[in-house]
Amino acid sequence: MKFAREVFVLVSLACLVLAKYEGYQVWRITPKTEKQIEWLHYIEENMGEEFDFWTGVSKIPGNPVDIMVQPNRQTNLRMLLKQEKLDLDIMINDVNTLVTNQMDEILERRRANRQSVGTRLDNFDYNAYHTYEEIQQWVADMASENSDIIEPFLLGYSCEGREINGFRIRGTGSQNPYPKAVWFEGGIHAREWISPATVMGFTHKLIEEYRSDDDLVLRMFDNIDWYIVPSLNPDGYHYTWTNDRLWRKTRSKYVGEACTGTDPNRNWPFQWGGVGTSPFSCSEIYHGPSALSEIEVFNVVEFLRDRWYEGQDFLMFIDWHSYSQVIIAPWSYLDSNPRTDDYQDQMDMAKAMSDAILATSLKVYGMGAGAEILYPAAGSSKDFGYAAVPVNPWDYTSGGMGAKYSYTVELRDTGEYGFLLPEDQIQDTYDEIHAAVRAIGDRLLTEIGA
Repeated sequence: MKFAREVFVLVSLACLVLAKYEGYQVWRITPKTEKQIEWLHYIEENMGEEFDFWTGVSKIPGNPVDIMVQPNRQTNLRMLLKQEKLDLDIMINDVNTLVTNQMDEILERRRANRQSVGTRLDNFDYNAYHTYEEIQQWVADMASENSDIIEPFLLGYSCEGREINGFRIRGTGSQNPYPKAVWFEGGIHAREWISPATVMGFTHKLIEEYRSDDDLVLRMFDNIDWYIVPSLNPDGYHYTWTNDRLWRKTRSKYVGEACTGTDPNRNWPFQWGGVGTSPFSCSEIYHGPSALSEIEVFNVVEFLRDRWYEGQDFLMFIDWHSYSQVIIAPWSYLDSNPRTDDYQDQMDMAKAMSDAILATSLKVYGMGAGAEILYPAAGSSKDFGYAAVPVNPWDYTSGGMGAKYSYTVELRDTGEYGFLLPEDQIQDTYDEIHAAVRAIGDRLLTEIGA
């Protein structure tokens, strides 16, 4: 059986190498006027099947926008940009080379090792990208080998029937059956491989520190529950390994729709279907036919509401993404005045995270309210995380989770590789985020008086 699994992985990777992006480029466009910003917004929301926006259109003039452009659209887009007096810089001249080189390196390493990297904790390679099956095995192994502090849970099943597993970390010194809690989820967008890799990396480091009696981590785990789901979009993530490395969405398909997949980070119930989303199924920001149409998102809402109903309050909700190196707070659904009532505290927490990252790796992470520093995006996870729980908690189609600190964190890099971040940057990424999570724990402990 083990040999069969290894052959399956190698064959799947070999097939993926054949998924070509010849001639595709990533262009960086920097709008300097509100008119140019509005024009790019229109292109993003209405021509998503033609142009893949790797970064959204910011409301702030001068903030760059990265777009992957297929060969047969490049001449047309150049003409349109010229009409709008917009210049472009080519960030990635040949997307296919990056995709092919990355997958060739992974394939060669696995062939050389004659095994799927990371099938056991004692040889798990935190500095390599892993298949969904390996990530799920890691979740199970972490829970099994740390059963005194880790309790696994089945969050639910994906559209295609894959298990979505996570675990809760609670220290042996915990005295409260329902302590305050933190929710970390990764991999909601399939092509953002650095997200689950980072979540696994910093979690591993924290567990090691707990075993070494690190005072801060001991207090973090003894006073706060930490819920970890490394990969929330299993079907999409699996598809990036077997068919299309740059697939973003889920793999759901609805009757009457031309294209497969919904953007799960436009499908959350709070303010679903508003600005910064698309009603067209071929768009990368398609919001789905209804709020919570994506079972992967519904699973999270149901799980968290169950915990809330049992008596557990969540202090923090973080959705780990890539790329851009920015810590984004609510609100994202508003066109104007997007700062929350807790904006200053949210920025103080974000600065503590950013300072810890800077001290660790000299990388700069920006911060701010989503619709203020970036772009409107209704139905996002960070808005759901912050919005109040509705009067009827079983009304999953409205409200949120009431976490004071709710963020989307965009990890490395700032555009050199985008979603194709090389494996040699995985450790540096989870090291800097590990420092940020320690800073989070320190501030949360102070806030709850622990």
